[in-house]
Amino acid sequence: MWIFLLESGAALALFLFILWWTLPRKEKPPADPPNPPESARAITDNKDDHDKP
Repeated sequence: MWIFLLESGAALALFLFILWWTLPRKEKPPADPPNPPESARAITDNKDDHDKP
């Protein structure tokens, strides 16, 4: 009798594993781009230079 319980438990475990494996996953939000170092930001953030004639 215990062999039937063991087999049914293994079948249930296999079913639950397949069910978990095939569930759609939650999409991760896109990662923010890393911030450039201060020296690079100082070079690229000169917005006033573009306004000068």
